Amino acid sequence: MDTNAVLPSVGQTWLADLGPDTPLGHFTVEITFETEARVSFVVTGGAIKGRHETMDYTATKVRDGLYVVRWTEPAAGDHVTHIEDYDRGACMASSVIGGEFVQLHGSWTRVR
Repeated sequence: MDTNAVLPSVGQTWLADLGPDTPLGHFTVEITFETEARVSFVVTGGAIKGRHETMDYTATKVRDGLYVVRWTEPAAGDHVTHIEDYDRGACMASSVIGGEFVQLHGSWTRVR
């Protein structure tokens, strides 16, 4: 595994649609990979719609098209691990939000 991987999505924005049956309602989030180390997001649907942050991230390449991406959100202190499958258009998010473990999965599509 490449623990210092460069994501194929650097310079792009992707939509994670994590479905209607989450603790946050129909949770959707646009994630922009600004550089090889900086990411920002804006929540576009669900209970925390409008929330946005920018932070550093790390990425590990599991195989071609499949990456594990990790960050800690500075304002909330939430820890997020994404499994992003660029080949199958799927993602899974495992997060500790306010001390509660949440695991979500859904579609992963390029927005711009």
